[in-house]
Amino acid sequence: MACLTTKVDSLQVIVNKAHPLVPKNYHPRELVRVPKYNPYGRIVRKDVAAAIVKLGKQMQADKKGVLIVQSGFRSFALQKKLHSAKVSAIGKVRGERLVARPGHSEHQTGLAVDFGAKGVSTLQASFAKTKAGIWLAANSYKYGFVLRYPYGKTNITGYSFEPWHFRFVGVATATDMHDRGITTLEEFYALPAAPNYLN
Repeated sequence: MACLTTKVDSLQVIVNKAHPLVPKNYHPRELVRVPKYNPYGRIVRKDVAAAIVKLGKQMQADKKGVLIVQSGFRSFALQKKLHSAKVSAIGKVRGERLVARPGHSEHQTGLAVDFGAKGVSTLQASFAKTKAGIWLAANSYKYGFVLRYPYGKTNITGYSFEPWHFRFVGVATATDMHDRGITTLEEFYALPAAPNYLN
């Protein structure tokens, strides 16, 4: 499994503070615009886009809100800009708990999505208590997504609780994690915790 967690185009690739992308300026092939629930025109990997549409349809059918894709793929250059802005605004320690350094962001793989819902404040911890946030946390695994930065796991993931940030790993892996009660990819793959950058 170790080779899959380091293979940059694998669904199992681990990207965190201890495992940067190789190469750091990696740009995935087959990025597509998510065809629904996408007012901002976000792009992701093709397999992720299809899963988002299925998830969004079911969320709406269950009357838990209208899904919104807030963020998808981010290039190395865009991540560099976002990281610099956050660190300048609130300092390095706090900023790097919220925004990854360029080359260390899951968004750069095209497999990470920040979800929201129409008419709901998103990109805030309070999203976890909304109908949409509760539904996503409980049901996203059925569509191949895991809540990547769960509550109380900052010492493992290196990031503060982000109830909006989901990572596509495929239905089999997401279901296995759910059924076994494992909440982080680091624990699932028996990798060391990554609370800090190595340099």
